[in-house]
Amino acid sequence: MTYDGLTLKHLLKPGLRVVFIGYNPAIYSAEAGHFYARAGNQFWRHLSESGLAGRTVRPEDDQLLPDEAGIGFTDLCCRPTVRAQQLTRAEIIEGSHRLYAELVEFQPVIACFSGRGIYQHFGRHALGLTARELASREYGEQPERIGVTAPWVIPSSSGLASKWHRERLEWLHRMRERLEAPGA
Repeated sequence: MTYDGLTLKHLLKPGLRVVFIGYNPAIYSAEAGHFYARAGNQFWRHLSESGLAGRTVRPEDDQLLPDEAGIGFTDLCCRPTVRAQQLTRAEIIEGSHRLYAELVEFQPVIACFSGRGIYQHFGRHALGLTARELASREYGEQPERIGVTAPWVIPSSSGLASKWHRERLEWLHRMRERLEAPGA
């Protein structure tokens, strides 16, 4: 398959509380025009249950959330694929640098990486961390800062990561608590 430019518009602006970062759009999501659009992906159910959005949300709400709830969306790489493993090393490096520039420009409170692998790529290529430094990282808030933005890593919401869904929801609750804490 050749890349024909089909992708998802990054939903970013200054003043966001959280930006959710995926590997890249699934072909299904790119065709639907919404982040995490496949029914088997638990993203929207978990976001609703966490209270971060303030209401029950669905894929069709993604473009409303930057203004409504201070929640934005972007991806490490722009090219849609069936699986993230189809991305090239060059795309990952370029995407890491582009994502870093987006986070520096928009400065969300939290940049939430949906999966360890995404943050490992980003950390190596955009932050200059070593694979060894990143290998033992736990989920949750990371020690690095991107300007004032705190990176968080949580388990993926993909149906392929179903054994981590309960833990993912727990991390989303912790993120909400962090954002609601005095001085946050």
